[in-house]
Amino acid sequence: MFRESPAAPALRNGAAPLVSAVVCAGLCVALMQAGPLSMLFLVPLGFSAAAYGPAVAWRAFLLATLGNGVLTLARSLGQGGAFAGAGVDILYFTVFALGFTWVMADNPPWPLAGRPASEDPRPEPPRVRTLFRFLAAAAVAALMFLVTSFGFERDWVAALVHIIEPIAAAYVASAAGGDAVRQSVLEYALAPERIVAAFVAMTLRGGALFSAAFLLFFSRQMAFLLARLFRRRDAAAGDLAGFFAPRRAIWFFSLAFPAILFGRALSVQAVEIAGWNLLVMCGLMFLAQGGGIVLFNLARRPMPLALRLLFGALFAVVVFSPGLNFVALAALLILGIAENWLPMRKAKREPPPA
Repeated sequence: MFRESPAAPALRNGAAPLVSAVVCAGLCVALMQAGPLSMLFLVPLGFSAAAYGPAVAWRAFLLATLGNGVLTLARSLGQGGAFAGAGVDILYFTVFALGFTWVMADNPPWPLAGRPASEDPRPEPPRVRTLFRFLAAAAVAALMFLVTSFGFERDWVAALVHIIEPIAAAYVASAAGGDAVRQSVLEYALAPERIVAAFVAMTLRGGALFSAAFLLFFSRQMAFLLARLFRRRDAAAGDLAGFFAPRRAIWFFSLAFPAILFGRALSVQAVEIAGWNLLVMCGLMFLAQGGGIVLFNLARRPMPLALRLLFGALFAVVVFSPGLNFVALAALLILGIAENWLPMRKAKREPPPA
């Protein structure tokens, strides 16, 4: 999966891999503790896998988990905080870092046990397709978020209401313009409790899964980009141009709709929530497939570097622009679904479903 440079075998038994693991682990922990930059904390772990290989990535994960746990506990004790909050932070870091390292580096190599892989008699664990590792890591991370959030539901909901209340009040006062009737309607529609209830419903119905998947995907692509820039490694594994969703994914995508309708009609929230999460999971596959179609067709056309940078800047603007990002995601989703029947890339594929 990873192509090594000619110097890699000579360095593997030396200090260079350990130094690389320590540096990447240190950057990971520093970003996690850096407040607004914490969204990037997975990128150093991904870079260690893309640039140096799985062995360095797993060592970096172990070091980062240990370092983050020590720093989080020390900070909690220094601020007089409770161990429960520190435990949730450590669990969040560990689950995301473990899942992401598994996505980037696959199974941990046996040399971590202290013996070379050639001398270990145990069979190597079976390889799992990157897509399934990615979805499994996102699902576990989303489940962890839901359990930890709703485990402290009273404090969490009360804190969220406290944050939303002044914002909603200021917006109602400015939007009403002195009209008492309009102000009353807005106060009812934008009541903090109603906003929090809608947010919780959206989070349960695929919002947590989509957020976890977006963080993993963003970190993965950033890691491959940095590997290309700084290590000049062949990071083609990070490209979506050759990605195809599983052939049977369209059936699960189709079955999610009747599951949602069935759950709503009979007021069985468990079935409805499961249907929404299945819909989001399949939608993520087709989003990736739609992105692969776009990248495949762009790669076939030679472009100067300036134009490629312009496309990258436009992509960033679209992703972070409310409204435009929804339209772009919908277009990619439709494009990915349509490829089940319309050949949009010249690649060998299994026959499409009936």
